[in-house]
Amino acid sequence: MRRGFRALGIVALTAAVLAAACGGTSSGDKTKTAAAGGATKPAGTQAATTPKPAGSAAAATSPAAATTYPLTVTDMLGRSVTIAKKPTAVAAISPTTVEYVYAVGASSKTRTSSVRFPLPASGAKDIGPSYQPNLELIAAEKPDLVVADSVSQPQLKATLEGLGVPVLFVGAQVFSDVPKGLRLMGQVLDQQATAGTVAAKLEKTLSDLQAKTHTVKPKVLVVNGTPDDFFAAKPESYVGDLVQLLGGDNVAKGAPDVGRFPGYTKLSLETILASKPDVILAITAGPPSDKNISAALAANPAWADVPAVKNKRVTEVNVEIFLQAPGPRAGDGLNVLEKLLYP
Repeated sequence: MRRGFRALGIVALTAAVLAAACGGTSSGDKTKTAAAGGATKPAGTQAATTPKPAGSAAAATSPAAATTYPLTVTDMLGRSVTIAKKPTAVAAISPTTVEYVYAVGASSKTRTSSVRFPLPASGAKDIGPSYQPNLELIAAEKPDLVVADSVSQPQLKATLEGLGVPVLFVGAQVFSDVPKGLRLMGQVLDQQATAGTVAAKLEKTLSDLQAKTHTVKPKVLVVNGTPDDFFAAKPESYVGDLVQLLGGDNVAKGAPDVGRFPGYTKLSLETILASKPDVILAITAGPPSDKNISAALAANPAWADVPAVKNKRVTEVNVEIFLQAPGPRAGDGLNVLEKLLYP
Protein backbone atom coordinates (compact mmCIF):
# COMPACT_ATOMS: atom_id res chain seq x y z
CA MET A 1 0.00 0.00 0.00
CA ARG A 2 1.26 3.40 -0.86
CA ARG A 3 1.79 5.27 2.45
CA GLY A 4 1.32 8.80 1.22
CA PHE A 5 0.97 11.05 -1.78
CA ARG A 6 3.98 12.36 -3.64
CA ALA A 7 4.50 16.14 -3.43
CA LEU A 8 3.17 18.15 -6.34
CA GLY A 9 4.41 21.62 -7.34
CA ILE A 10 1.50 23.95 -6.65
CA VAL A 11 2.47 26.40 -9.39
CA ALA A 12 2.43 23.66 -12.00
CA LEU A 13 -0.92 22.42 -10.73
CA THR A 14 -2.40 25.90 -10.83
CA ALA A 15 -1.19 26.42 -14.38
CA ALA A 16 -2.68 23.09 -15.41
CA VAL A 17 -6.01 23.92 -13.84
CA LEU A 18 -6.18 27.38 -15.40
CA ALA A 19 -5.49 25.83 -18.80
CA ALA A 20 -8.08 23.08 -18.29
CA ALA A 21 -10.95 22.80 -20.69
CA CYS A 22 -14.36 23.86 -19.42
CA GLY A 23 -16.87 21.44 -17.99
CA GLY A 24 -16.57 18.42 -15.75
CA THR A 25 -14.13 15.64 -16.47
CA SER A 26 -15.23 12.20 -17.58
CA SER A 27 -15.76 9.54 -14.94
CA GLY A 28 -14.80 5.90 -14.53
CA ASP A 29 -17.18 2.93 -14.58
CA LYS A 30 -17.55 2.86 -10.80
CA THR A 31 -18.09 6.57 -10.32
CA LYS A 32 -20.53 9.26 -11.38
CA THR A 33 -20.18 12.77 -12.74
CA ALA A 34 -21.93 15.80 -11.30
CA ALA A 35 -24.06 17.71 -13.76
CA ALA A 36 -22.85 21.16 -12.74
CA GLY A 37 -23.81 24.34 -14.56
CA GLY A 38 -22.39 25.96 -17.45
CA ALA A 39 -7.98 29.67 -2.84
CA THR A 40 -7.93 36.36 1.39
CA LYS A 41 -9.57 35.34 4.27
CA PRO A 42 -10.82 31.97 5.49
CA ALA A 43 -14.51 31.59 6.18
CA GLY A 44 -14.24 28.31 8.00
CA THR A 45 -16.50 29.46 10.81
CA GLN A 46 -19.35 30.83 8.73
CA ALA A 47 -21.29 27.64 8.06
CA ALA A 48 -24.14 28.44 10.43
CA THR A 49 -25.08 31.79 8.93
CA THR A 50 -25.99 33.21 5.55
CA PRO A 51 -23.47 35.85 4.42
CA LYS A 52 -24.82 39.39 4.51
CA PRO A 53 -24.17 42.04 1.88
CA ALA A 54 -20.69 43.44 2.31
CA GLY A 55 -20.34 46.71 4.18
CA SER A 56 -18.43 48.30 1.34
CA ALA A 57 -19.04 51.35 -0.78
CA ALA A 58 -20.96 49.11 -3.14
CA ALA A 59 -23.41 48.10 -0.43
CA ALA A 60 -23.81 51.62 0.89
CA THR A 61 -25.78 52.73 -2.16
CA SER A 62 -29.23 51.51 -3.15
CA PRO A 63 -28.87 48.67 -5.71
CA ALA A 64 -31.11 50.55 -8.15
CA ALA A 65 -29.33 53.91 -7.82
CA ALA A 66 -27.20 55.20 -10.68
CA THR A 67 -23.49 55.45 -10.08
CA THR A 68 -22.02 58.93 -9.88
CA TYR A 69 -18.57 59.52 -11.34
CA PRO A 70 -15.82 60.24 -10.51
CA LEU A 71 -16.11 57.25 -8.20
CA THR A 72 -13.68 56.02 -5.55
CA VAL A 73 -14.10 52.50 -4.21
CA THR A 74 -12.09 50.03 -2.16
CA ASP A 75 -11.35 46.89 -4.13
CA MET A 76 -10.93 43.38 -2.75
CA LEU A 77 -7.21 43.85 -2.18
CA GLY A 78 -8.04 46.83 0.04
CA ARG A 79 -6.79 49.32 -2.57
CA SER A 80 -8.46 52.68 -3.15
CA VAL A 81 -9.39 52.91 -6.82
CA THR A 82 -10.70 56.08 -8.48
CA ILE A 83 -12.67 55.83 -11.72
CA ALA A 84 -13.14 59.13 -13.52
CA LYS A 85 -16.07 58.17 -15.73
CA LYS A 86 -18.27 55.22 -16.55
CA PRO A 87 -16.08 52.46 -18.05
CA THR A 88 -16.96 51.61 -21.63
CA ALA A 89 -13.98 49.38 -22.49
CA VAL A 90 -13.45 46.82 -19.74
CA ALA A 91 -10.59 44.31 -19.80
CA ALA A 92 -11.26 41.37 -17.45
CA ILE A 93 -8.17 39.18 -17.20
CA SER A 94 -9.14 35.98 -15.35
CA PRO A 95 -11.98 33.45 -15.65
CA THR A 96 -13.54 34.74 -12.43
CA THR A 97 -13.37 38.41 -13.39
CA VAL A 98 -14.81 37.72 -16.83
CA GLU A 99 -17.79 36.03 -15.17
CA TYR A 100 -18.24 38.93 -12.73
CA VAL A 101 -18.35 41.46 -15.56
CA TYR A 102 -20.91 39.54 -17.61
CA ALA A 103 -22.98 38.56 -14.56
CA VAL A 104 -23.78 42.22 -13.85
CA GLY A 105 -24.82 42.90 -17.44
CA ALA A 106 -21.61 44.34 -18.90
CA SER A 107 -19.03 42.87 -21.29
CA SER A 108 -15.26 42.51 -21.55
CA LYS A 109 -12.89 43.34 -24.38
CA THR A 110 -10.60 40.51 -23.25
CA ARG A 111 -10.64 36.97 -21.90
CA THR A 112 -8.03 34.45 -20.86
CA SER A 113 -7.42 31.31 -22.91
CA SER A 114 -9.39 28.93 -20.68
CA VAL A 115 -12.59 31.01 -20.65
CA ARG A 116 -15.55 29.33 -22.33
CA PHE A 117 -18.30 30.80 -20.13
CA PRO A 118 -20.36 32.82 -20.59
CA LEU A 119 -20.81 32.24 -24.31
CA PRO A 120 -20.72 35.95 -25.28
CA ALA A 121 -17.20 36.15 -23.83
CA SER A 122 -15.92 33.79 -26.52
CA GLY A 123 -15.69 36.72 -28.92
CA ALA A 124 -13.40 38.72 -26.61
CA LYS A 125 -9.65 39.03 -27.32
CA ASP A 126 -7.66 36.03 -26.06
CA ILE A 127 -4.84 37.43 -23.90
CA GLY A 128 -3.22 34.12 -22.97
CA PRO A 129 -3.21 32.24 -19.66
CA SER A 130 -4.58 33.84 -16.52
CA TYR A 131 -1.35 33.35 -14.60
CA GLN A 132 0.63 35.17 -17.32
CA PRO A 133 -1.67 37.42 -19.41
CA ASN A 134 -0.15 39.27 -22.36
CA LEU A 135 0.02 42.94 -21.34
CA GLU A 136 0.57 44.12 -24.90
CA LEU A 137 -2.64 42.46 -26.02
CA ILE A 138 -4.49 44.01 -23.08
CA ALA A 139 -3.14 47.48 -23.88
CA ALA A 140 -4.02 47.06 -27.56
CA GLU A 141 -7.70 46.84 -26.61
CA LYS A 142 -7.41 50.35 -25.09
CA PRO A 143 -9.32 49.56 -21.91
CA ASP A 144 -10.49 52.29 -19.56
CA LEU A 145 -10.74 49.72 -16.71
CA VAL A 146 -8.80 46.52 -16.02
CA VAL A 147 -10.47 43.97 -13.75
CA ALA A 148 -7.93 41.57 -12.19
CA ASP A 149 -8.31 38.63 -9.82
CA SER A 150 -7.70 39.41 -6.14
CA VAL A 151 -7.08 35.73 -5.34
CA SER A 152 -4.91 34.48 -8.20
CA GLN A 153 -3.35 37.68 -9.63
CA PRO A 154 -2.27 40.03 -6.81
CA GLN A 155 1.33 39.52 -7.93
CA LEU A 156 0.47 41.40 -11.14
CA LYS A 157 -0.56 44.58 -9.32
CA ALA A 158 2.50 46.72 -10.05
CA THR A 159 2.69 45.59 -13.67
CA LEU A 160 -0.98 46.23 -14.34
CA GLU A 161 -0.84 49.65 -12.72
CA GLY A 162 1.81 50.50 -15.31
CA LEU A 163 -0.87 50.39 -18.00
CA GLY A 164 -2.01 53.81 -16.85
CA VAL A 165 -5.72 52.96 -16.40
CA PRO A 166 -7.68 52.09 -13.23
CA VAL A 167 -7.15 48.51 -12.07
CA LEU A 168 -9.83 46.92 -9.91
CA PHE A 169 -9.17 43.64 -8.08
CA VAL A 170 -12.11 41.35 -7.35
CA GLY A 171 -12.20 37.62 -6.65
CA ALA A 172 -13.73 34.78 -4.66
CA GLN A 173 -11.75 33.04 -1.94
CA VAL A 174 -14.99 32.02 -0.17
CA PHE A 175 -18.70 32.21 -0.92
CA SER A 176 -19.26 35.49 0.93
CA ASP A 177 -16.83 37.17 -1.47
CA VAL A 178 -19.15 36.53 -4.41
CA PRO A 179 -22.11 38.78 -3.47
CA LYS A 180 -19.56 41.38 -2.37
CA GLY A 181 -17.73 41.17 -5.70
CA LEU A 182 -20.97 41.36 -7.67
CA ARG A 183 -22.16 44.48 -5.85
CA LEU A 184 -18.77 46.11 -6.25
CA MET A 185 -18.74 45.40 -10.00
CA GLY A 186 -22.31 46.64 -10.27
CA GLN A 187 -21.39 49.95 -8.69
CA VAL A 188 -18.24 50.44 -10.73
CA LEU A 189 -19.96 49.62 -14.04
CA ASP A 190 -23.22 51.44 -13.23
CA GLN A 191 -25.11 48.14 -13.19
CA GLN A 192 -26.28 48.20 -9.59
CA ALA A 193 -29.81 46.92 -10.16
CA THR A 194 -28.64 43.83 -12.05
CA ALA A 195 -25.78 43.19 -9.62
CA GLY A 196 -28.06 43.52 -6.62
CA THR A 197 -30.54 41.06 -8.09
CA VAL A 198 -27.88 38.47 -8.90
CA ALA A 199 -26.23 38.82 -5.49
CA ALA A 200 -29.54 38.54 -3.64
CA LYS A 201 -30.45 35.42 -5.62
CA LEU A 202 -27.17 33.78 -4.60
CA GLU A 203 -27.73 34.63 -0.95
CA LYS A 204 -31.25 33.23 -1.11
CA THR A 205 -30.02 30.02 -2.74
CA LEU A 206 -27.66 29.45 0.17
CA SER A 207 -30.30 30.39 2.75
CA ASP A 208 -32.86 28.03 1.22
CA LEU A 209 -30.41 25.13 1.13
CA GLN A 210 -29.28 25.75 4.70
CA ALA A 211 -32.91 25.76 5.84
CA LYS A 212 -33.33 22.12 4.82
CA THR A 213 -33.21 19.65 7.69
CA HIS A 214 -30.72 16.80 7.40
CA THR A 215 -30.28 14.16 10.09
CA VAL A 216 -26.85 13.04 8.87
CA LYS A 217 -23.74 15.21 8.63
CA PRO A 218 -21.62 13.51 5.96
CA LYS A 219 -17.85 13.28 6.23
CA VAL A 220 -16.41 14.81 3.07
CA LEU A 221 -13.03 14.64 1.34
CA VAL A 222 -12.39 17.08 -1.52
CA VAL A 223 -9.35 16.31 -3.66
CA ASN A 224 -7.74 18.36 -6.40
CA GLY A 225 -4.86 17.46 -8.70
CA THR A 226 -3.99 14.44 -10.86
CA PRO A 227 -4.91 10.76 -10.43
CA ASP A 228 -1.41 10.06 -9.12
CA ASP A 229 -0.97 13.06 -6.85
CA PHE A 230 -3.48 15.43 -5.32
CA PHE A 231 -4.18 17.94 -2.57
CA ALA A 232 -7.07 17.90 -0.10
CA ALA A 233 -9.19 21.05 0.11
CA LYS A 234 -9.69 22.40 3.64
CA PRO A 235 -12.74 24.39 4.82
CA GLU A 236 -10.75 27.57 4.13
CA SER A 237 -10.65 26.86 0.38
CA TYR A 238 -13.45 27.99 -1.93
CA VAL A 239 -14.93 24.54 -2.52
CA GLY A 240 -14.27 23.64 1.12
CA ASP A 241 -16.22 26.70 2.22
CA LEU A 242 -19.21 25.70 0.07
CA VAL A 243 -19.15 22.20 1.57
CA GLN A 244 -19.01 23.58 5.11
CA LEU A 245 -21.80 26.09 4.48
CA LEU A 246 -23.98 23.12 3.53
CA GLY A 247 -23.13 21.25 6.72
CA GLY A 248 -20.50 18.84 5.41
CA ASP A 249 -17.82 17.63 7.85
CA ASN A 250 -14.52 18.18 6.00
CA VAL A 251 -12.03 15.46 6.99
CA ALA A 252 -9.11 17.79 6.14
CA LYS A 253 -10.10 20.42 8.71
CA GLY A 254 -7.29 21.44 11.06
CA ALA A 255 -4.51 20.10 8.83
CA PRO A 256 -1.64 22.50 8.05
CA ASP A 257 -1.56 24.29 4.72
CA VAL A 258 0.76 22.75 2.16
CA GLY A 259 1.93 24.71 -0.87
CA ARG A 260 1.80 28.38 -1.78
CA PHE A 261 -1.97 28.75 -1.69
CA PRO A 262 -4.01 28.73 1.52
CA GLY A 263 -6.76 26.22 2.11
CA TYR A 264 -5.06 23.10 0.70
CA THR A 265 -3.11 20.35 2.41
CA LYS A 266 -1.71 16.85 1.98
CA LEU A 267 -3.27 13.86 3.75
CA SER A 268 -1.64 10.44 4.03
CA LEU A 269 -3.59 7.43 2.86
CA GLU A 270 -3.64 6.20 6.46
CA THR A 271 -5.27 9.45 7.60
CA ILE A 272 -7.90 9.22 4.89
CA LEU A 273 -8.65 5.59 5.67
CA ALA A 274 -9.03 6.46 9.36
CA SER A 275 -11.31 9.42 8.66
CA LYS A 276 -13.72 7.25 6.66
CA PRO A 277 -15.19 9.89 4.31
CA ASP A 278 -18.76 9.24 3.21
CA VAL A 279 -18.36 11.45 0.14
CA ILE A 280 -15.34 12.18 -2.04
CA LEU A 281 -15.47 15.10 -4.45
CA ALA A 282 -12.75 15.06 -7.09
CA ILE A 283 -11.45 17.96 -9.19
CA THR A 284 -9.04 16.55 -11.75
CA ALA A 285 -6.52 18.97 -13.23
CA GLY A 286 -5.87 19.09 -16.94
CA PRO A 287 -8.12 18.62 -19.97
CA PRO A 288 -11.01 16.13 -19.77
CA SER A 289 -9.88 12.54 -20.32
CA ASP A 290 -10.52 8.99 -19.16
CA LYS A 291 -7.79 9.41 -16.55
CA ASN A 292 -9.36 11.16 -13.59
CA ILE A 293 -9.07 10.94 -9.83
CA SER A 294 -12.42 9.24 -9.24
CA ALA A 295 -11.66 6.41 -11.68
CA ALA A 296 -8.19 5.95 -10.15
CA LEU A 297 -9.60 5.64 -6.63
CA ALA A 298 -12.27 3.19 -7.71
CA ALA A 299 -9.64 0.97 -9.34
CA ASN A 300 -7.17 1.11 -6.41
CA PRO A 301 -7.60 -1.80 -3.94
CA ALA A 302 -6.03 0.35 -1.19
CA TRP A 303 -9.15 2.54 -1.25
CA ALA A 304 -11.68 -0.29 -1.38
CA ASP A 305 -12.70 0.01 2.28
CA VAL A 306 -13.25 3.78 2.21
CA PRO A 307 -17.02 4.24 2.63
CA ALA A 308 -17.26 6.74 -0.24
CA VAL A 309 -15.57 4.29 -2.61
CA LYS A 310 -17.44 1.28 -1.32
CA ASN A 311 -20.79 3.04 -1.71
CA LYS A 312 -19.88 4.63 -5.06
CA ARG A 313 -20.07 8.18 -3.77
CA VAL A 314 -16.90 9.40 -5.46
CA THR A 315 -17.82 12.13 -7.93
CA GLU A 316 -15.97 14.34 -10.39
CA VAL A 317 -17.19 17.93 -10.05
CA ASN A 318 -16.88 20.86 -12.41
CA VAL A 319 -13.35 22.26 -12.46
CA GLU A 320 -14.55 25.70 -13.56
CA ILE A 321 -17.22 26.25 -10.94
CA PHE A 322 -15.28 24.86 -8.00
CA LEU A 323 -11.69 25.79 -8.82
CA GLN A 324 -10.88 27.62 -12.04
CA ALA A 325 -13.60 30.28 -12.00
CA PRO A 326 -15.12 30.59 -8.52
CA GLY A 327 -17.66 33.36 -8.55
CA PRO A 328 -21.13 34.12 -9.93
CA ARG A 329 -21.95 30.46 -10.63
CA ALA A 330 -21.70 29.70 -6.90
CA GLY A 331 -25.44 29.00 -6.82
CA ASP A 332 -25.01 26.21 -9.37
CA GLY A 333 -22.18 24.82 -7.27
CA LEU A 334 -24.22 24.87 -4.07
CA ASN A 335 -27.12 23.04 -5.72
CA VAL A 336 -24.79 20.35 -7.09
CA LEU A 337 -23.07 19.87 -3.74
CA GLU A 338 -26.33 19.69 -1.80
CA LYS A 339 -27.50 16.79 -3.96
CA LEU A 340 -24.17 14.98 -3.58
CA LEU A 341 -24.00 15.45 0.19
CA TYR A 342 -27.66 14.58 0.79
CA PRO A 343 -28.85 12.24 -1.97
